[in-house]
Amino acid sequence: MNSSPSSMKQMNLADASSLVEKLRSQIGSVIFGQDSLVTESICCFLSGGHILMTGAPGLAKTTLVRVIAQKLGLSFGRVQFTPDLLPADIIGSEVLNIQQESGKRSFEFVPGPIFVNLVLADEINRASPRTQSAMLEAMQESQVTVGGQVHHLPSPFMVFATQNPFESEGTFPLPEAQLDRFLLHSLVEYPQQDDELKILAEHANNHLIGEGNFVDQGFKLEQDKIASLIQRTQQIHIKPELLQLINELVRSTRPDDELCNRELKPLLWYGAGPRAGISLISVSRAFALLNQEEHVRWRHIKRMAKPVLRHRIRLAGHSHNDELTVDKFIEQIIEDLEQRHSQICEGAEDA
Repeated sequence: MNSSPSSMKQMNLADASSLVEKLRSQIGSVIFGQDSLVTESICCFLSGGHILMTGAPGLAKTTLVRVIAQKLGLSFGRVQFTPDLLPADIIGSEVLNIQQESGKRSFEFVPGPIFVNLVLADEINRASPRTQSAMLEAMQESQVTVGGQVHHLPSPFMVFATQNPFESEGTFPLPEAQLDRFLLHSLVEYPQQDDELKILAEHANNHLIGEGNFVDQGFKLEQDKIASLIQRTQQIHIKPELLQLINELVRSTRPDDELCNRELKPLLWYGAGPRAGISLISVSRAFALLNQEEHVRWRHIKRMAKPVLRHRIRLAGHSHNDELTVDKFIEQIIEDLEQRHSQICEGAEDA
């Protein structure tokens, strides 16, 4: 997806924010009770990353991806991860072709279902580690290598992966290397009572959105504008003092770092790496654009800290007995950071 430099310059902040807000509104009008997930998904897409969604079945995760693909005019694919799934079932394989006349033999690459713009990796933790590893190159390099040949994936390319937090039998926890490839880890909550009532009312009126069957409201983002939006997101400014806060925030998650809270150190196994800081910058820029801000503010960083960090931090086994969760740990290190740098945090809101 290419756009000329002139088209990039035409996308000012007001136009970009208006388009993104319209996209969020359109998706939110048919996905009830998941405003946080919708926002994080859009920010992740604008940042060029991938998202891991953890939640119970039936909370519109699959429908969300289908609606986003339709509103963006992008191709969509789904892979149902199972224990017997093989890497070739995802990325594709080479097939031997024999010409009937000459008898000449040649191998032809047959692309797998991953060759789409938006791919839903449903229940990704049900596949074996070998199969899960097949996603690593695709998620990091937007390409796959089969038989020594490199095959590039469509652009843009984004993985929406889901996992069920309530079942452990027959599952394989995602390795840390793959978890780190996800820009965000979003928790999909049950809808509020009013939102759930809307879902029931839509079903009663036969308007409930189903997989592959929803009402097209006429809005579809033009392809050149998608590239312009992504480019405009990268132009959002972030001040050096906020980079310092991000750096300290990430380093505070590491038990061996002097910035880590002394009381929390024994409860940690390991913390976030440098990719966490890079991810936090990217997604904070997207969230700032969504809020019609030309500059990243501390509140943008604070809002995105949990989905960026929660899958990059591992607590020690005994921590769970103390009722400490990763999210509570993140809240604590943010509070510590704000106490150390109260002037910077407050000043970043007014600048």
